[in-house]
This record gives sequence, structure tokens and C-alpha cells, in this order.
Amino acid sequence: MNEYDVVIHMTETRYWVLLVASLLAGIALIHRFKGLEGDSKDRALTQMGWVLIGLQVAYQAVMALDPGFDWTLHRSLPLHFCGINIWLVSLNCFWRNRTVFLFTAFMGTIGGFHAILTPQLTVGDDLPILIHYYINHAALVFVPIVMSQTYGMRFPKWGWVKAYFIAAIASTIMAGVNHLLNTYVPCDALANYMYMTEPPKVDNPFVFHDLAWPWYVLPLHAALVLHLLVLNFLYRWRFPAAGPDAVAAPRGESVEGKLPLWQ
Repeated sequence: MNEYDVVIHMTETRYWVLLVASLLAGIALIHRFKGLEGDSKDRALTQMGWVLIGLQVAYQAVMALDPGFDWTLHRSLPLHFCGINIWLVSLNCFWRNRTVFLFTAFMGTIGGFHAILTPQLTVGDDLPILIHYYINHAALVFVPIVMSQTYGMRFPKWGWVKAYFIAAIASTIMAGVNHLLNTYVPCDALANYMYMTEPPKVDNPFVFHDLAWPWYVLPLHAALVLHLLVLNFLYRWRFPAAGPDAVAAPRGESVEGKLPLWQ
């Protein structure tokens, strides 16, 4: 039977092996797309989309069909921020939608970054689940960079504010979903999607384990705003954009009237 909330600590060898492997895989992905043009670039993006979708479907199938795995509504649905974002990242390989990019580049990158640095596997650490976990979260960090670098995706003006309010609304709704599952659907496992029932068990400076619901959420919101600002700064600096729609300038041309780093 699978365990719940398995934390991988920095003292474990596998922590560093998987961290370095995720970083090298992400760098290799960026390098691969950097050299592609035209139809080759589009085919590679489509192929990546199918691979990511296939991984999500296979992940659910393994959990549902493995007799040694306890699939539950409370833990096995992709309703964490990272679970939702990996589906959006996968589908955006086909859509190339700027609004979807906005949310995934902000929330996916933040979630993926912290998931790799402070990993907590909510449904156990069997090898297939472990590999899926790291592929997913590395993709959340590096695929948005590919979309920005190769396809000219940019954050719109005050996009980080829009991303915050979307995340705040989504997490509030998820608190209600958790409550309904925990109240009306009997299960040994606690529904804790988006960690809106209890805080993560990882050792993270932004997680205050001593605070009860809903007070531990407040530092997480403050940390989210801080991360959004830093990420917005980094993207503005690395991929400058102008105008309210933040459309990338053609290659080789300068960007006039660049948006400030905080907008």
C-alpha cells in the first residue's frame, strides 16, 4: 500500500541525484529548442506536448490499476497547483495561448521550483511515481522558458497581479473541495489539495507548521507575492517586452518603451 506525504530530505543521496538530473534535463531541453526553426520547432513542441500528456494519463492508470496502490479521490486527482499546471503546460504545447502561458509561467515555475527543492510526494515514492514527480516539476520550470525564448511569450502588464488573484480564488475554492471530501466521502487519507487543509510537511522557510488553519495560509500568500515579483523581474530582465500586450519584438530588433521590471 502506498504511503502518504513522503518527504525527501537533503541528507538523502537521491535528493541530490534527482535535483541535478532535473537541472541537466531542463538545460538540455532549452538547448534543443534553441537550435530549431520553423516546422522542426513546431513538431518538437507538439511531440513534447504528447509526451507530457501521455505521462499524466499513464500516471493515473498506474495508480488506478496497481493492486498495491490505494487510489483515492482525496489524494490521487491532479488538483494541486502543480497537477493543474502540468496539464495546462502540456495542452499549451498545442494551444500556444498567452493567457495560459501567463498562469503556468508564474504558478508552475514557482510550484515546480519549490517541489524540486523541498520534495513532498503526496501518494508515495515508488519508482514510477518518483520519476513522474521529477519530470513533471522540471517541465513546469523549464517549458515556460522554452515558450518565452522560442515562441516569444511574454508577461502582460501587471500580469503577476492577475496570476495572484487567479491563484487566490482557485485555492479558496479548493479549500471548499477539501472540506466536502473530508466531510462527506469516507477515507483514511485527508484531502489536502493545494495544501488548503493543513500545511506541507516539508522544511521550508515559508511554511509555518505551528499555525493552524487558516493562519498558516497568510505567510504562504505573502511568499507567493514575493515569488511573483522576483519571477516577473527575472522574465522582464531576460525577455524584455513592450506595450500592454507585451508582444515580443522581432529577432534582431530592439524593444522600445520596455515595461518596468515590477509591472
